[in-house]
Amino acid sequence: MARGEKTRCGNRWTEARYTSFIKSALRGASRKWQPLNECLRRARVRRGWYKCEGCNKEIPSSITIDGKRHKNAVVDHVEPIVPTTGFESWDSFIERLFCEVDKLQLLCRECHNTKTKAETAERAAARRAKKEVDNE
Repeated sequence: MARGEKTRCGNRWTEARYTSFIKSALRGASRKWQPLNECLRRARVRRGWYKCEGCNKEIPSSITIDGKRHKNAVVDHVEPIVPTTGFESWDSFIERLFCEVDKLQLLCRECHNTKTKAETAERAAARRAKKEVDNE
């Protein structure tokens, strides 16, 4: 199959578009996953305040940046949903997405962004390494 070839949805979608759609639909469904609420409940210190497992600070559930409210308490998967080595299979994606509460943590916006950037950099490095091996 050629890159960008349309093979799904009556030949209107590429494999990448299809994969993106499925991931998005599953992530939307995961917001109703009870262990996410349990993680929030466990991290709650008092009304509207949570304890970040990254920096151990008490944080408000939302903060105001440039006059706009932003979520500040983020339920994060300890183990990335898509491993830093890249997408493996739908089974592993679903298993990691719908994990139990012991594999979830509450992070503040700053800790979550730092963790996400590190995972993204790791993923990019793994892709580059794989590409170099494939080109040899």
